[in-house]
Amino acid sequence: EVQETKSKKRKRETLPDEIEIDINLPEPASKKAARKAKKANVKPTPNETTSEAEAPLTNNKPNAGRQDGDKKENATQRSDFGVWVGNLPWSATRDSLRMFMTEHSDIANDHITRVHMPAPTKLPNSNWTTKPLNKGFAYVDFSTELAMYSAIALTETKMDGRPLLIKNAKNFEGRPEKAKSEDMWGKEKNEKGGNPPNKRIFVGNLSFDVTKDDLLTHFGQCGEVAGIHMATFEDSGKCKGYGWVTFGDIEAASSAVKGYVYKEDAKKNRKEDLDDEQEKKGKKWKWYLNKLMGRELRCEFAEDPTVRYNKRYGKDKKEDMAGVHPDRQRHFDEDDVPTRSASRSKRQQRSKIDPRMIKSGAAHTDAPRASQAIVESRGKKITFD
Repeated sequence: EVQETKSKKRKRETLPDEIEIDINLPEPASKKAARKAKKANVKPTPNETTSEAEAPLTNNKPNAGRQDGDKKENATQRSDFGVWVGNLPWSATRDSLRMFMTEHSDIANDHITRVHMPAPTKLPNSNWTTKPLNKGFAYVDFSTELAMYSAIALTETKMDGRPLLIKNAKNFEGRPEKAKSEDMWGKEKNEKGGNPPNKRIFVGNLSFDVTKDDLLTHFGQCGEVAGIHMATFEDSGKCKGYGWVTFGDIEAASSAVKGYVYKEDAKKNRKEDLDDEQEKKGKKWKWYLNKLMGRELRCEFAEDPTVRYNKRYGKDKKEDMAGVHPDRQRHFDEDDVPTRSASRSKRQQRSKIDPRMIKSGAAHTDAPRASQAIVESRGKKITFD
């Protein structure tokens, strides 16, 4: 008997709706225009093409939402009339500072365009009873110059028992100035060590597993490496933790001491348009070289070998006076000429010593020790009565 198989019901497949394309409609925005619009936060229009000359993005009219955003940004934007408020209480907020300005002066609430009060980043001390709401200072911007001077007049006015310090935001008096030390190229001079910039640097805090090839690969990114001298142990041959690297020019040595170099963008595998490649052509990336094998390197300019050579054998060598022991020579200025009479040092007069001040047993500490060996007999007998 043949068994009848049960037929399964299948749903009818719905055909997709046909897509109608209107040729008269404008061409949609390209991917490049969409990317640039995304960076500029502008909604791309259908009329945009790949050519910037035909439809530049700056000439497109933003939508209504963009206009509202511009108004909001302009409202919170910095103005030329701003003040810095210091010595704020920890409990001060933006609203309380705004209320303080309006109540103690003729400043209207509309004149205050921005109140920037940075929030604290560090954790509060466990002994504090209240949690700080600010860092102790704030910036307040006004729409008019008169309102700014009215706010400056409120300085030394107490807010929650603390006198406020209010001054112009562009006034930086009282701020400690940073010492500017520049080298012959106008760059910041290395503050580590007192040696002037040269082609030779000292590298410290190296790992014991570091080899010369590792140093050559690491510092070869700065420039041409002329030579490497690494201190090693005699038994194992491993690195002692420090060494010296000599470069071909001073600029490469300065980059190694600073700990970073600038490299061009290496991401060239992407298929981008010609304009994008031209934009990224001049872009450089900061590549740090201050670490090797997980250890932070100590790099500073080393002493130039010619300096020590000139001190010993060069023109800077100081001639010894004939017939005078080096320990008895006196040091003179470069203009003075040492003579035999001047080289004689004055004998220091010994101060008188009180015998009562000498400790017991200390009187004979410098006396020569007598021999404890058996004395040979000389045929003389000593008797004691």
